[in-house]
Amino acid sequence: MPRASSLPTKLTKGNLPSKTCLTCGRPFEYRKKWRSCWDEVKYCGEKCQRNKPRPEAPPTA
Repeated sequence: MPRASSLPTKLTKGNLPSKTCLTCGRPFEYRKKWRSCWDEVKYCGEKCQRNKPRPEAPPTA
């Protein structure tokens, strides 16, 4: 199993990495189920992933 490069060598409760959710802007911490894909995780949960911000289309005149 490949290890994510940005993770510390030993993960303990006080030593978990965190990110900011792109939808709600709240911080969230590493979860065991994201072990193999932590670098790709962008949203704190399924609801934020479903409601992710859409890029605005240029106005057509």
